[in-house]
Amino acid sequence: MQQWRPDTLLHVILVYVMASGFTFWLPIVRGIFDGSSYTWSVWLGFDGIGIHGDYWLLLIFTVMLVFVIYLGWRGAQKPFHWLLLSWLILLVIESGTMFFSQETIYFKGETLGTEFAIGKVIFPIDLLFLILSSIWVIRNVKKTRSKKKIAWRKENRILLTAFFIVFPIQLITLRFFDHNIIFDQVGVALTMLQWLLLNLAFYPWQSIYKIKSPGHHPGQEKA
Repeated sequence: MQQWRPDTLLHVILVYVMASGFTFWLPIVRGIFDGSSYTWSVWLGFDGIGIHGDYWLLLIFTVMLVFVIYLGWRGAQKPFHWLLLSWLILLVIESGTMFFSQETIYFKGETLGTEFAIGKVIFPIDLLFLILSSIWVIRNVKKTRSKKKIAWRKENRILLTAFFIVFPIQLITLRFFDHNIIFDQVGVALTMLQWLLLNLAFYPWQSIYKIKSPGHHPGQEKA
């Protein structure tokens, strides 16, 4: 039976979805560990201090995002298609409000000292990926595929373990040394790495290995 492999277009789409999650995962983690010393803001004016304010909405969006990525890498079965389109529609709505705004919208990361205008850049990219995702969904729903579960490999377990190991280090850097800019920067870098680890932990690593025919044995040549 042929192993399920995510195609090139799905790879590209899920990498973009993963990248869109950095701005959600960071305030989720820092809200917990930094507490009231951390002020954040994301989509459509949602903001808060620590785990207060609109933090509960941030949790809902992040859980939705994790489900999109998990289902996408683990066979792309329903309801992945509709969750993927829903997520990208939300991205388009958010970036569209920035694109048509009279004000210049900036992305600011005070800890890492980053600031750049995104209002006129993100919207066409989000729109492009919504179109690409629609094409992939239309093409994919017409296919008949096995619903066999994707096996968890050693690589998945190691990456997921590494994801959880980062938490106590974040506690140290973000909670106990939160007034030190160097430790804050280390904590932010670790949080970005942690998000990447979680995404890689869902990846179907078995799909990159060549699957041998059951009747083929090492050293055996065809006549």
